[in-house]
Amino acid sequence: MPVLHEPVVSLEDVKLRTLSLSSLELDVAIRVQNANPLGVTLRELPFTVLCYAGDRELQIAAGNMGRVKIAARDSTLLHVPVRSQNAALIGALAAFVTRGSVQVTITGTAIIDCLLFGWSVLFSKSLPVTIEQIADSLAGQTKKE
Repeated sequence: MPVLHEPVVSLEDVKLRTLSLSSLELDVAIRVQNANPLGVTLRELPFTVLCYAGDRELQIAAGNMGRVKIAARDSTLLHVPVRSQNAALIGALAAFVTRGSVQVTITGTAIIDCLLFGWSVLFSKSLPVTIEQIADSLAGQTKKE
């Protein structure tokens, strides 16, 4: 039996899809890499999107990905759309307006199965959302209409 290795889960990108006064929609791109000689199954991928408003951490959204098979010695890029929670969004927008950007952290756990083995792989990444990203997203929304 070959030695199995824990898959690697990483946050590749977060893009703003739409923005309004009542909601924020993001596209979260998460890569799962499987270096094993056997395929694995991502059973679920729950994660939260957090931001900092002043000295408080606010959960602005949450997402999850259902079952996905990942081939042996391959990687898969998953795009998960998430929508904001309105009450927390107000705090995030206030932080954004006062500083011109807001720090967003995505943290979660990938639950992965392979034969009789299983892993819970934690992942986390922080990145800024800037006024330029907001402007680009709003420009894209206008072109679609």
